[in-house]
Amino acid sequence: MREQAPLSADPPLPPEFSGLLRLAQRSGYAPLSVEVLPGDVGRRRYVRLPLAGGESVLGVVYPSEEDDARRRWLAAREHLSPRIRVPALYAEDDSGNQILEDFGAEDLASRLASKPAERARWLDRAAAMGETIAEIPDPRINAPFDAAFFFRELDLAREAVFDLWLGEPLDAEERIAHDDWAESLAYEIEAHPRVLCHRDFHGNNLFPAGEEVAAIDFQDLRSGPDSYDLASLLWERTTLEWMTEETGSIVVRRFVERRGLERTAFSRRFDRVLLQRAWKVCGTFARAVAQGKGPVYRWYLPRELALVRRLLVGGADCAFQKVFESRLAALC
Repeated sequence: MREQAPLSADPPLPPEFSGLLRLAQRSGYAPLSVEVLPGDVGRRRYVRLPLAGGESVLGVVYPSEEDDARRRWLAAREHLSPRIRVPALYAEDDSGNQILEDFGAEDLASRLASKPAERARWLDRAAAMGETIAEIPDPRINAPFDAAFFFRELDLAREAVFDLWLGEPLDAEERIAHDDWAESLAYEIEAHPRVLCHRDFHGNNLFPAGEEVAAIDFQDLRSGPDSYDLASLLWERTTLEWMTEETGSIVVRRFVERRGLERTAFSRRFDRVLLQRAWKVCGTFARAVAQGKGPVYRWYLPRELALVRRLLVGGADCAFQKVFESRLAALC
Protein backbone atom coordinates (compact mmCIF):
# COMPACT_ATOMS: atom_id res chain seq x y z
CA MET A 1 0.00 0.00 0.00
CA ARG A 2 1.45 3.36 -1.01
CA GLU A 3 2.01 5.84 1.82
CA GLN A 4 -0.09 8.99 1.79
CA ALA A 5 1.88 12.14 1.05
CA PRO A 6 2.37 14.32 4.13
CA LEU A 7 -0.19 17.06 4.55
CA SER A 8 0.83 20.66 4.08
CA ALA A 9 0.10 22.85 7.08
CA ASP A 10 0.36 26.59 7.57
CA PRO A 11 1.78 27.16 10.15
CA PRO A 12 3.45 23.76 10.77
CA LEU A 13 1.07 21.35 12.47
CA PRO A 14 1.59 20.87 16.24
CA PRO A 15 1.62 17.25 17.47
CA GLU A 16 -1.63 17.67 19.43
CA PHE A 17 -3.53 17.56 16.11
CA SER A 18 -2.46 14.00 15.27
CA GLY A 19 -5.54 12.43 16.88
CA LEU A 20 -7.81 14.86 15.06
CA LEU A 21 -6.28 13.93 11.71
CA ARG A 22 -6.78 10.24 12.42
CA LEU A 23 -10.44 10.98 13.20
CA ALA A 24 -10.76 12.90 9.94
CA GLN A 25 -9.23 10.03 7.95
CA ARG A 26 -11.41 7.29 9.39
CA SER A 27 -14.65 9.31 9.28
CA GLY A 28 -14.39 10.19 5.59
CA TYR A 29 -13.05 13.74 5.92
CA ALA A 30 -9.44 13.18 4.86
CA PRO A 31 -8.09 16.69 4.16
CA LEU A 32 -5.88 17.91 1.33
CA SER A 33 -4.11 20.30 3.68
CA VAL A 34 -4.42 21.77 7.15
CA GLU A 35 -4.85 25.44 8.05
CA VAL A 36 -4.18 26.15 11.72
CA LEU A 37 -6.61 28.83 12.95
CA PRO A 38 -6.25 31.30 15.83
CA GLY A 39 -7.40 29.98 19.18
CA ASP A 40 -9.80 31.60 21.64
CA VAL A 41 -9.54 32.51 25.31
CA GLY A 42 -9.61 28.82 26.26
CA ARG A 43 -7.12 26.15 25.28
CA ARG A 44 -9.15 24.67 22.45
CA ARG A 45 -7.33 24.45 19.14
CA TYR A 46 -8.86 24.83 15.67
CA VAL A 47 -7.93 23.87 12.12
CA ARG A 48 -9.65 24.21 8.77
CA LEU A 49 -9.49 21.03 6.69
CA PRO A 50 -9.99 21.56 2.92
CA LEU A 51 -11.51 18.50 1.23
CA ALA A 52 -11.16 17.07 -2.27
CA GLY A 53 -14.61 18.27 -3.35
CA GLY A 54 -13.74 21.92 -2.78
CA GLU A 55 -15.53 22.18 0.56
CA SER A 56 -13.93 22.24 3.99
CA VAL A 57 -14.68 21.15 7.54
CA LEU A 58 -13.52 22.48 10.87
CA GLY A 59 -11.43 20.42 13.26
CA VAL A 60 -11.49 21.15 16.99
CA VAL A 61 -9.21 19.73 19.68
CA TYR A 62 -10.28 19.93 23.32
CA PRO A 63 -7.37 19.16 25.67
CA SER A 64 -8.29 17.14 28.73
CA GLU A 65 -8.56 20.24 30.94
CA GLU A 66 -11.24 21.59 28.57
CA ASP A 67 -13.42 18.48 28.71
CA ASP A 68 -16.07 20.26 30.78
CA ALA A 69 -16.32 22.94 28.07
CA ARG A 70 -16.71 20.20 25.45
CA ARG A 71 -19.54 18.57 27.39
CA ARG A 72 -21.29 21.91 27.89
CA TRP A 73 -20.89 22.70 24.17
CA LEU A 74 -22.50 19.39 23.23
CA ALA A 75 -25.39 19.92 25.66
CA ALA A 76 -25.96 23.48 24.48
CA ARG A 77 -25.80 22.45 20.82
CA GLU A 78 -28.45 19.77 21.39
CA HIS A 79 -30.69 22.33 23.11
CA LEU A 80 -30.23 25.07 20.49
CA SER A 81 -30.13 23.13 17.24
CA PRO A 82 -33.91 22.74 16.80
CA ARG A 83 -34.32 26.54 16.87
CA ILE A 84 -31.18 28.22 15.48
CA ARG A 85 -28.38 27.47 13.04
CA VAL A 86 -25.41 25.85 14.79
CA PRO A 87 -22.55 23.78 13.32
CA ALA A 88 -23.33 20.24 12.27
CA LEU A 89 -21.29 17.70 14.24
CA TYR A 90 -19.87 15.26 11.68
CA ALA A 91 -17.59 13.15 13.87
CA GLU A 92 -16.08 13.01 17.35
CA ASP A 93 -14.02 10.64 19.48
CA ASP A 94 -13.34 10.04 23.15
CA SER A 95 -10.11 12.07 23.07
CA GLY A 96 -11.67 15.52 22.65
CA ASN A 97 -11.49 15.72 18.85
CA GLN A 98 -14.40 16.94 16.70
CA ILE A 99 -15.10 17.43 13.00
CA LEU A 100 -17.66 20.21 12.49
CA GLU A 101 -19.43 22.11 9.76
CA ASP A 102 -17.29 25.02 8.58
CA PHE A 103 -19.14 28.31 8.12
CA GLY A 104 -16.13 29.84 6.36
CA ALA A 105 -13.52 32.45 7.11
CA GLU A 106 -15.84 35.47 7.05
CA ASP A 107 -17.50 35.95 10.42
CA LEU A 108 -20.23 38.50 11.04
CA ALA A 109 -17.71 41.01 12.40
CA SER A 110 -15.86 40.95 9.07
CA ARG A 111 -19.08 41.25 7.07
CA LEU A 112 -20.26 44.24 9.10
CA ALA A 113 -16.89 46.00 8.88
CA SER A 114 -16.42 45.50 5.14
CA LYS A 115 -19.98 46.06 3.87
CA PRO A 116 -21.56 49.13 5.51
CA ALA A 117 -24.63 48.94 3.26
CA GLU A 118 -25.48 45.51 4.70
CA ARG A 119 -25.05 46.38 8.39
CA ALA A 120 -28.68 47.10 9.20
CA ARG A 121 -29.88 43.87 7.58
CA TRP A 122 -27.31 41.62 9.25
CA LEU A 123 -27.63 43.28 12.65
CA ASP A 124 -31.39 42.75 12.51
CA ARG A 125 -30.89 39.10 11.54
CA ALA A 126 -28.48 38.56 14.41
CA ALA A 127 -30.78 40.36 16.85
CA ALA A 128 -33.65 38.14 15.69
CA MET A 129 -31.51 35.09 16.46
CA GLY A 130 -30.96 36.52 19.93
CA GLU A 131 -34.73 36.82 20.31
CA THR A 132 -35.13 33.16 19.39
CA ILE A 133 -32.53 32.11 21.95
CA ALA A 134 -34.31 34.23 24.56
CA GLU A 135 -37.54 32.28 23.98
CA ILE A 136 -35.90 28.90 24.68
CA PRO A 137 -36.27 27.50 28.22
CA ASP A 138 -33.06 27.51 30.25
CA PRO A 139 -31.50 24.01 30.10
CA ARG A 140 -29.44 24.88 33.21
CA ILE A 141 -26.16 23.86 31.65
CA ASN A 142 -24.50 26.76 33.45
CA ALA A 143 -25.35 28.72 36.58
CA PRO A 144 -27.44 31.85 35.92
CA PHE A 145 -25.83 35.28 35.95
CA ASP A 146 -26.11 36.83 39.40
CA ALA A 147 -24.95 39.93 41.24
CA ALA A 148 -21.86 38.19 42.63
CA PHE A 149 -20.76 37.27 39.09
CA PHE A 150 -21.27 40.81 37.79
CA PHE A 151 -19.50 42.37 40.77
CA ARG A 152 -16.53 40.05 40.38
CA GLU A 153 -16.15 41.10 36.73
CA LEU A 154 -16.32 44.78 37.70
CA ASP A 155 -13.79 44.34 40.49
CA LEU A 156 -11.36 42.53 38.20
CA ALA A 157 -11.71 45.46 35.80
CA ARG A 158 -10.88 47.89 38.60
CA GLU A 159 -7.73 45.93 39.42
CA ALA A 160 -6.67 45.64 35.77
CA VAL A 161 -7.23 49.30 34.86
CA PHE A 162 -5.87 51.07 37.91
CA ASP A 163 -3.40 48.61 39.45
CA LEU A 164 -1.95 46.74 36.47
CA TRP A 165 -2.26 49.14 33.53
CA LEU A 166 -1.91 52.58 35.13
CA GLY A 167 0.10 51.39 38.13
CA GLU A 168 -1.93 53.80 40.30
CA PRO A 169 -4.29 51.91 42.63
CA LEU A 170 -7.34 53.72 43.93
CA ASP A 171 -7.00 55.33 47.34
CA ALA A 172 -9.36 54.29 50.15
CA GLU A 173 -12.05 56.85 49.32
CA GLU A 174 -11.92 56.12 45.59
CA ARG A 175 -12.05 52.39 46.26
CA ILE A 176 -15.23 52.81 48.31
CA ALA A 177 -16.75 54.87 45.48
CA HIS A 178 -15.92 52.17 42.94
CA ASP A 179 -17.06 49.25 45.06
CA ASP A 180 -20.34 50.89 46.09
CA TRP A 181 -21.05 51.70 42.45
CA ALA A 182 -20.12 48.19 41.28
CA GLU A 183 -22.27 46.52 43.93
CA SER A 184 -25.26 48.74 43.15
CA LEU A 185 -24.95 48.12 39.40
CA ALA A 186 -24.51 44.37 39.88
CA TYR A 187 -27.69 44.06 41.96
CA GLU A 188 -29.59 46.36 39.61
CA ILE A 189 -28.95 44.26 36.53
CA GLU A 190 -29.43 41.00 38.43
CA ALA A 191 -33.04 42.17 38.94
CA HIS A 192 -33.71 42.69 35.22
CA PRO A 193 -36.15 40.36 33.44
CA ARG A 194 -34.32 37.12 32.68
CA VAL A 195 -34.05 35.15 29.46
CA LEU A 196 -31.69 32.56 28.03
CA CYS A 197 -28.46 34.21 26.81
CA HIS A 198 -25.77 32.96 24.44
CA ARG A 199 -23.30 34.77 26.75
CA ASP A 200 -20.72 35.63 24.01
CA PHE A 201 -23.08 36.95 21.36
CA HIS A 202 -20.70 39.04 19.28
CA GLY A 203 -19.53 39.25 15.69
CA ASN A 204 -16.64 36.79 16.02
CA ASN A 205 -19.04 34.07 17.23
CA LEU A 206 -21.68 34.69 14.55
CA PHE A 207 -21.43 33.85 10.85
CA PRO A 208 -23.39 34.71 7.72
CA ALA A 209 -24.70 31.36 6.46
CA GLY A 210 -26.61 31.99 3.27
CA GLU A 211 -29.36 34.39 4.28
CA GLU A 212 -29.33 33.45 7.96
CA VAL A 213 -26.98 33.82 10.91
CA ALA A 214 -25.19 30.86 12.47
CA ALA A 215 -23.78 30.77 16.01
CA ILE A 216 -20.70 29.11 17.50
CA ASP A 217 -19.08 29.08 20.98
CA PHE A 218 -22.35 28.71 22.85
CA GLN A 219 -21.03 26.52 25.68
CA ASP A 220 -21.58 29.32 28.23
CA LEU A 221 -25.33 29.47 27.51
CA ARG A 222 -27.15 30.66 30.65
CA SER A 223 -30.02 32.70 32.08
CA GLY A 224 -29.36 36.42 32.33
CA PRO A 225 -30.65 39.97 31.72
CA ASP A 226 -32.95 40.35 28.74
CA SER A 227 -30.70 42.92 27.03
CA TYR A 228 -27.41 41.07 27.56
CA ASP A 229 -26.96 39.46 24.14
CA LEU A 230 -28.14 42.53 22.26
CA ALA A 231 -25.65 44.71 24.14
CA SER A 232 -22.93 42.19 23.30
CA LEU A 233 -23.87 42.27 19.62
CA LEU A 234 -23.99 46.02 19.17
CA TRP A 235 -21.15 47.33 21.31
CA GLU A 236 -18.06 45.15 21.39
CA ARG A 237 -14.54 45.49 20.12
CA THR A 238 -15.20 44.69 16.46
CA THR A 239 -17.93 47.36 16.21
CA LEU A 240 -16.12 50.19 18.02
CA GLU A 241 -14.67 51.67 14.84
CA TRP A 242 -18.01 52.25 13.12
CA MET A 243 -20.90 51.81 15.58
CA THR A 244 -22.82 54.98 16.43
CA GLU A 245 -25.53 55.69 18.99
CA GLU A 246 -27.96 56.25 16.10
CA THR A 247 -27.21 52.89 14.47
CA GLY A 248 -27.47 51.10 17.80
CA SER A 249 -30.72 52.81 18.75
CA ILE A 250 -32.34 51.79 15.45
CA VAL A 251 -31.54 48.11 16.07
CA VAL A 252 -32.75 48.40 19.67
CA ARG A 253 -36.00 50.03 18.53
CA ARG A 254 -36.71 47.24 16.03
CA PHE A 255 -35.85 44.62 18.63
CA VAL A 256 -38.25 46.20 21.13
CA GLU A 257 -41.03 46.45 18.56
CA ARG A 258 -40.70 42.81 17.53
CA ARG A 259 -40.80 41.62 21.14
CA GLY A 260 -43.58 43.98 22.22
CA LEU A 261 -41.50 45.56 25.00
CA GLU A 262 -41.79 49.01 26.54
CA ARG A 263 -39.03 50.94 24.80
CA THR A 264 -37.98 53.42 27.50
CA ALA A 265 -37.66 50.75 30.19
CA PHE A 266 -35.79 48.35 27.90
CA SER A 267 -33.41 51.07 26.71
CA ARG A 268 -32.61 51.88 30.32
CA ARG A 269 -31.90 48.21 31.05
CA PHE A 270 -29.81 47.97 27.89
CA ASP A 271 -27.62 50.91 28.92
CA ARG A 272 -27.07 49.53 32.41
CA VAL A 273 -26.07 46.10 31.14
CA LEU A 274 -23.87 47.74 28.52
CA LEU A 275 -22.15 49.79 31.23
CA GLN A 276 -21.32 46.63 33.18
CA ARG A 277 -20.03 44.90 30.07
CA ALA A 278 -18.03 47.92 28.91
CA TRP A 279 -16.19 48.32 32.23
CA LYS A 280 -15.55 44.57 32.30
CA VAL A 281 -14.10 44.76 28.78
CA CYS A 282 -11.94 47.74 29.78
CA GLY A 283 -10.44 45.43 32.36
CA THR A 284 -9.83 42.71 29.77
CA PHE A 285 -8.07 45.14 27.43
CA ALA A 286 -6.11 46.85 30.23
CA ARG A 287 -4.86 43.50 31.50
CA ALA A 288 -3.78 42.54 27.97
CA VAL A 289 -1.90 45.83 27.52
CA ALA A 290 -0.23 45.44 30.92
CA GLN A 291 0.88 41.94 29.90
CA GLY A 292 2.30 43.19 26.58
CA LYS A 293 -0.13 41.20 24.43
CA GLY A 294 -0.15 43.48 21.41
CA PRO A 295 -0.90 46.95 20.11
CA VAL A 296 -4.46 46.11 19.06
CA TYR A 297 -5.61 46.36 22.68
CA ARG A 298 -4.01 49.80 22.99
CA TRP A 299 -6.23 50.86 20.10
CA TYR A 300 -9.39 49.37 21.60
CA LEU A 301 -8.94 50.53 25.19
CA PRO A 302 -9.51 54.32 24.80
CA ARG A 303 -12.64 53.64 22.76
CA GLU A 304 -14.03 51.28 25.38
CA LEU A 305 -13.23 53.80 28.12
CA ALA A 306 -15.12 56.45 26.13
CA LEU A 307 -18.13 54.13 26.04
CA VAL A 308 -18.03 53.75 29.83
CA ARG A 309 -17.76 57.51 30.20
CA ARG A 310 -20.86 58.02 28.04
CA LEU A 311 -22.86 55.50 30.05
CA LEU A 312 -22.05 56.85 33.53
CA VAL A 313 -25.11 59.01 34.12
CA GLY A 314 -24.98 60.37 37.66
CA GLY A 315 -27.36 59.17 40.35
CA ALA A 316 -26.04 55.83 41.58
CA ASP A 317 -23.03 56.33 39.27
CA CYS A 318 -22.13 59.75 40.63
CA ALA A 319 -19.31 58.90 43.05
CA PHE A 320 -17.50 56.59 40.64
CA GLN A 321 -18.21 59.00 37.79
CA LYS A 322 -16.10 61.58 39.66
CA VAL A 323 -13.29 59.05 40.08
CA PHE A 324 -13.48 58.17 36.40
CA GLU A 325 -13.34 61.82 35.33
CA SER A 326 -10.37 62.45 37.59
CA ARG A 327 -8.39 59.36 36.66
CA LEU A 328 -9.43 58.31 33.17
CA ALA A 329 -11.21 61.05 31.20
CA ALA A 330 -7.96 62.26 29.61
CA LEU A 331 -7.27 58.74 28.31
CA CYS A 332 -10.55 58.35 26.42
